[in-house]
Formats: sequence, C-alpha cells, structure tokens
Amino acid sequence: MLGPTLNHPGDGAEGLLYLNGRFLRPEEGCIGVEDRGFLFGDGVYEALKILNGRCLWLSEHLARLGESCREIDLEFPWAKHPLAEILPRLAEESGIEAGLVYLQVTRGVSPRDFDYTRGLEPTVMALIRPLTFPDEVTFRRGISLQPWGDLRWARCDIKSLNLLPAVLGKRAAREQGRDEVLWVAPDGTVREGGSSNAFAVIDGVLRTHPADNFILNGITRQSLLRLAGELDVPHEVRAFTMDELEGADEAFVASTTRDVMPVKSVGGRTISDGRPGPISLQLVNRLREEAASLAGLDPPQLFSRS
Repeated sequence: MLGPTLNHPGDGAEGLLYLNGRFLRPEEGCIGVEDRGFLFGDGVYEALKILNGRCLWLSEHLARLGESCREIDLEFPWAKHPLAEILPRLAEESGIEAGLVYLQVTRGVSPRDFDYTRGLEPTVMALIRPLTFPDEVTFRRGISLQPWGDLRWARCDIKSLNLLPAVLGKRAAREQGRDEVLWVAPDGTVREGGSSNAFAVIDGVLRTHPADNFILNGITRQSLLRLAGELDVPHEVRAFTMDELEGADEAFVASTTRDVMPVKSVGGRTISDGRPGPISLQLVNRLREEAASLAGLDPPQLFSRS
C-alpha cells in the first residue's frame, strides 16, 4: 500500500522522495548502513525526465529496469511497488514542472558478505528534483568530448550503481577543459560517453554503436533510431572509430538530460565546422515535439542551426 499524501504536496519545489512504500521529503529518507547498494553498489537505477509534471517514456524506462534487475538476479516486487502508478504520483505531488526522477533499486539489507541470499527485501527509492533542460543557446553552443580508454567492466548494458569509472572519467574530462568523457576501446572504436550515447554522421549516414554489452542501450538512443526511420534519415547501427569521428560530417551525444547535444570538438579537434549539423537539428526538434506531445504541451518552438 502506498504511503500517505504529503500535507502540502504542491510545495515540493525542492524535491520529493519515495522510499520503500512511503512518500517523504528528501531530508527524511534513510537506509540501513548494511544496505548492499551502499556497501557493494549491488543494485540498478533509472533516470526519467519530468515535463509538465508528467513522466516521459515511462514504460520504456520500467522495461529496462526490469531487464537490469533480471541480469543481476534481483527479483523486483512489482506488486508491492507498482512503479507505473508510484512515479506519476511522485511527479504530481512534487509540484515540479520540469525535472528528473532518479529511481534506484538495491538488493536490500543483510550482513556484509560478497555472496547474497535470494529473497532479500529490495530497497526501492525514487527521488525527484527540478532540472533545467538544454535550451536553444545551449544546443547551438554544443559540447566538447575528451577521449579516454574504456576501463569499465564488460556489462555496460546493465544500468548498475557501479559508476566510479564515469566519476573519474568525467573529472578527467573537466580537468582537460572538456564537457564529457568519451569511452574508446583499445582498437580505437568509439563506444559511448560517460552518461550518454554517441552518434556520428559519416558520409551522410547516421551511425551509433550496437546495443551490446559494451554500451547502455539508452532510452533516448532508442527513440532517436526510431525517429530517424520515421524521418527517412539514412542510419545504421554500426560502430565507428576515432578516425571516422574526427572526420565526421557531424556528431552528437544523446541522453535523458541532454536530449540531442551536438559535439563541437573531440580531444581539441573540431568536428566539421563546429556547429550543429542538419541531422542533429532535425532529430532534436522531432524529439522535443514528441516530448511535448507526451507531456500534453503545445508543440515547442523549433531550434535553428544559426
């Protein structure tokens, strides 16, 4: 049974928390010190966009959460935590118009031991916070990437809590004056960003890494591939190399928080003319139109290239 409604649900401009069946203010939440998520990173997560107080692409995120749980042998108690009902209620009661829901599930609390006992009670947490999404100025400015050798584990398809490589990679990128890390395989294959999927337009064809164990199959990535088909944009799911990226017609990264974000440079080398390309522009506008439709909003004003 879901927890009680807050006394003043509309004043949650700083966030709202769902934790193990209760709706709380973020500062009221606490977990056991022997929670396996805290001790081992033994858990998975999702991040969902909120627009006009609605959760966008909710079913896709919950489907991926279920896949991640299955991959780590964690049985999620859907009947006890009906997230398809809980997350929209969290968004509504928070009073937040635009924001992000961070959803985390850990294996639960037990005495510290690397091995685990099946049947533990998972810790289920969802935290909503306000967030400003990229505007046209930010889109036109684009971002810079710092290539870094991919030292992560070989199950990046699982959206696990083990994010220390991304923490270190993003810090290294910032210290080089770049906006995002770009994971590169030993053979020079581009995989993905620290918290984003990588795309490049090469000889007029949009390309991105296959959804194998070396990348996370992002929800925005999936949407963009679908939209590319609807828009008749030539595209293929095929990896590209650093050399191909540096000579690309255009490039961008994609994620829940960034939407489509043009890449102006990689490792200090400018991509094409350093401006958003026509395919990036076409896709970001179509994605924003779809988001507005899902959120029950009027069509947004379209971004322009210059």
